[in-house]
Amino acid sequence: MTYKLMLHSHTRSEHSLNYRAHVKSVHSHNGMKKWYAKSPGVRSRIIPVRLLTENEAGDNNSRSRDRNIERRSIALRRLGTALFCLICVGVLPFGQETLAQSDPRAVAENEVFSTRHTGGVSGRVVVTGRYEKPKPLPVFKNRSFCGAQVPNESLLVGRENGLRNAVLTLHPLDRQVSVLPMQLVLDNRQCAFAPHVQVAPVGSELLLKNSDPILHTVHARLGRDTLFNVGLPNWRRVTKRLERVGIVRIDCDVLHTWMSAAIVVSDTPFFAVTDGSGRFNLGDLPAGGYGMEVWHERLGAKSMKLIVSAGMSHSVDVVYSLK
Repeated sequence: MTYKLMLHSHTRSEHSLNYRAHVKSVHSHNGMKKWYAKSPGVRSRIIPVRLLTENEAGDNNSRSRDRNIERRSIALRRLGTALFCLICVGVLPFGQETLAQSDPRAVAENEVFSTRHTGGVSGRVVVTGRYEKPKPLPVFKNRSFCGAQVPNESLLVGRENGLRNAVLTLHPLDRQVSVLPMQLVLDNRQCAFAPHVQVAPVGSELLLKNSDPILHTVHARLGRDTLFNVGLPNWRRVTKRLERVGIVRIDCDVLHTWMSAAIVVSDTPFFAVTDGSGRFNLGDLPAGGYGMEVWHERLGAKSMKLIVSAGMSHSVDVVYSLK
């Protein structure tokens, strides 16, 4: 009968000792056999072993293989679960290369592709006719802080008749677009709302604050509907979400009748407010047809259609006539 050795070691060093041990002799004792093993460079020791038949040895090897397969299977499942979690939270990319792995030539080609498929619109909003600067607004309350009057920002015309605070929005004619909400601030500063005119995508969050040492309120209306009416002592901060599209008019209800502001809430991501010279600039517009709307709190609204060509910047001037 053929026998194989199964070493019974109680320490790592004993187990290592027997890998290259040279068997010298056998001694019987209580049914067990003790093999006199000697390994080169290691002191000789008597190590207890048990003899296994071929069938027993085969069963033992089979169980060992099964355990190894099971360990590998568990490790692979854990690795797969970890990779799946990383993909879900966006740590690892799925289905695309990361920028660090991208070929620079491919990045350049993408930039060219983007340029070839987008264009821009820039220009000015101007007025014609005789312009008279609006008279300051009288103050009826808190004059010790606000003074007797404050500037009137409802019609501001700058260099070369450029109209300030005109809002432009572009709506694509041939497709739907989505907007990304943003955060904006409306402050009460020197007894006036600042900024006086803003534009924001629908769903944006508006932070209301008061930098003055006196009480203010922010009463926001869309048409006849009140969206919110918030009292603002100096220490208070309030955030409101702009959930409806349209022109939101804002007043202060604590007898600060001269205070006003406007926020244009838009369902398009393509918008701008003119600066002190009446200039605006809208870039990265996908090529195609657009309906452009221009709004001003005193002069009203204008609309027109235009076509944006890929790789080109178009110049558009909008003219309001002063009566």
